[in-house]
This record gives sequence, C-alpha cells and structure tokens, in this order.
Amino acid sequence: RCCAMLTFHTPSPSDRAAVLAYRSEVLRCRADFDGSAGLGEFERYSEWLERLRILSGGRAEKYGFYRTAVRLAYDGGILAGILNVRLTDDPFIRTYAGHIGYNVRPSCRRKGYGRACAAQGVCICAEHGIAEPVICTDPENSASRRTAESAGFAFAGTETTETGITVARYVYAK
Repeated sequence: RCCAMLTFHTPSPSDRAAVLAYRSEVLRCRADFDGSAGLGEFERYSEWLERLRILSGGRAEKYGFYRTAVRLAYDGGILAGILNVRLTDDPFIRTYAGHIGYNVRPSCRRKGYGRACAAQGVCICAEHGIAEPVICTDPENSASRRTAESAGFAFAGTETTETGITVARYVYAK
C-alpha cells in the first residue's frame, strides 16, 4: 500500500450505495467524470461494474479498451475518489491518454486526495512493469496540473491529437 491517507480497493457490489452517492454529487455539482473509468456513462451500477470487469480482464482489447485497474479510494467510510490505471505502455497511452487517471469527489477536493490517488497509481504501474507512468491532462486545468506536479510528475510538454485535442503530459520523475 503506497498511501496511508486513503484505503483503495476494487469496486464490488457492496460499494453500490457509495458509488451512486458519489455519482449523484458529481452530477449535482456539474463537475466532470474524467478519470472515473466511465462512471458518468452509466446510470446503473451493475452496468458500470460489468464495464470494469471487462477493463480488468484479458478481453479489454477485444472490446476496444486498454486493460485497466480501477480502485475506489476511501477515507474511512467516505468514497473520496476513483483511481483508473491503464496497464499498458502503448504509445497512445504514453502520448495522449496517460496511464493514471483519477477523479475526486467535489466535496473532498483540495485535501490531497488527488495526489494520493496519483501516488497509488504509480505503485500499481510499478507492479505491472511500467517504470515511467504518465498523466495527461487538459492544459487549462491548473488544479490537475498542480496535482500531477505535487505527486512527483514533471511536465514533459504538450501534444495535440489528430482530432485537435491538446493535452499536457506529465511523466513520473521518481
């Protein structure tokens, strides 16, 4: 365990109420779901769990996804965030998407939870042989940029996708 602040575990049916309350708060606050492994796309928790099952298994690529580890981040009984770690060192991930994504509950922001999620993501990457994980963020998202930097990531430049989306890349600086 890399982070003493939060407890991380794989989502399960017993997390249903906590995840739905988290989702409701994000919607109510009109915040985004970036880094939440697609939680915003699903109204039914069981459907999101099925997506996570596909992402975590060997069939992810068959469905057009990258193999991914998703963890819920709890502070005591409060679901404070969601960690999403892509478990491949594919060039697209290194350049445009990043290995580590996280989403922090609106009422839990500015407490270091994003940094803690990023740190846990580094540990998960190391367990899967990814020595230099990358975080990609919107260059205009100053909070996300500061979070990456505070978690030990160094700015590595910006990249623009074929569709015109620009991302700021941060590489873990050990």
